[in-house]
Amino acid sequence: MRDRLTPLTIPSRKGRLAIVTGANSGIGKATARALGLAGADVVLAVRDLAKGTAVAEELHAEHPEGSHTVAELDTSDLASVERFASEYADRRVDILVLNAGIGGTRKRELSVDGHELTMATNYFGHFALTARLLESLRRASRARVVTLGSLVAKNGRIRPDDLDLERHWSSRRAYTDSKLAMVMFARELQRHSTTGEWGLNAHAAHPGWAATRLLPGNPLHRVGAFFGGISGLMQSAADGAQPVVFCAASRQAAAGAYYGPIGMFGTSGPVGKAHLPRQARSAKALTALWEATEELVGVRFPRD
Repeated sequence: MRDRLTPLTIPSRKGRLAIVTGANSGIGKATARALGLAGADVVLAVRDLAKGTAVAEELHAEHPEGSHTVAELDTSDLASVERFASEYADRRVDILVLNAGIGGTRKRELSVDGHELTMATNYFGHFALTARLLESLRRASRARVVTLGSLVAKNGRIRPDDLDLERHWSSRRAYTDSKLAMVMFARELQRHSTTGEWGLNAHAAHPGWAATRLLPGNPLHRVGAFFGGISGLMQSAADGAQPVVFCAASRQAAAGAYYGPIGMFGTSGPVGKAHLPRQARSAKALTALWEATEELVGVRFPRD
């Protein structure tokens, strides 16, 4: 699908270290490309090193001035998260884009740590990664942390006492809850950063309806994608990445805010503020999710 939007103009990120999880395709790849073009040293944090290396070589061939390196990270595996973060313990991290994710599973599956796999991949691992990289982020001047939400986050319903969805599981619910959790995480992370003077700017972004590999592969979805493309309701991965890049690099991005496309139905179009899901507007719900997640994954942020 061709790009329709004018590329964002963002300030130089030369000398900044940016980590993008799930950067081997889709929104992550497009974000890594844009940040590299802006001069950042971009780490493609990926589960499949061969695919990540191929993407890094592709990006280097397109723009030799960009810097893209590859590192192994499986966000569904908390030990992998810890190993990855330990490599950056003594470094400064300026931008952290929490993009890696799966679209759901046919049946309820568990991660190696025994957590519901979609929640583990899309949310728990990113929560733990941010906590383990916190000191590296604090070394930067106003580091950016960007979480990936979704249009369907509004359909999620977080129950802090059942984050692993042991009582009421469906593939759809696991995905919508994981994306709602990511929006809520950014909101609460910003509150803690402000209260604790961590010096971070946290943002949430969603790509609208973008042509990525998260789209299911059955014929009905392919037909929907075709009509979505010709009607302008669907957009390319590069256009869908614009809210993410905006949050990661633009001086206009407000800390704690949620951004996405502002075209018809919010599925495509230029970047603007997105409507927050109801639970993401509740201070009580945000705190409850944060505390339940710390307990579940066994990784804690500093007390304010």
